[in-house]
Amino acid sequence: MSRLPLLLVPLLALAGCGSSEPPADADESGLAAVSEKAMGELREELANENLSLHDGDGTLPKAAISPAGDLIIDGQAVPLDDAQRKLVLDYRAQLAGVAEAGAEIGLQAAELATRAVADTAKGLLSGDTTSIEERAKAQAKEIEGTAKALCDRLPALYAAQQALRQAVPQFEPYAQMDESDVDDCHVEQ
Repeated sequence: MSRLPLLLVPLLALAGCGSSEPPADADESGLAAVSEKAMGELREELANENLSLHDGDGTLPKAAISPAGDLIIDGQAVPLDDAQRKLVLDYRAQLAGVAEAGAEIGLQAAELATRAVADTAKGLLSGDTTSIEERAKAQAKEIEGTAKALCDRLPALYAAQQALRQAVPQFEPYAQMDESDVDDCHVEQ
């Protein structure tokens, strides 16, 4: 029993002393700021670093696509003509867009979980637990919208992969996406 007051201190801090609204600057200084920084770093990385390609079972040499459109397999750049390089760059752009959308979903889910914990604590302290589920459902709808946007990007990624696969035979083993990945995305969300 003597530990109960110590356990309530963090809950009271989360609850904002009974307030149901977050502080006005919570979006600027809290998790939203961390999320924005993480997304900025990801965008920088996607723009300026090689994007790794995977072969599914890990038996092929390491491969990557550079920001300049080089296809690098086992440390060596594959010779490309201008048309092939354009296809590599298009695939890279599509891949980066999907990666960014996936990261956005992850950050939104983390924000949802953080808000859910805070809302639950506030609800328990204030006795208002009925609106907790409603708020969580509304926030989950936002994530569904972002997931749909990711799924909407997959046909262009698949088309870019197929075009690159046709034009650059060395890329073939790294072209792991198939039509079912596109079709299944909308079904699974």
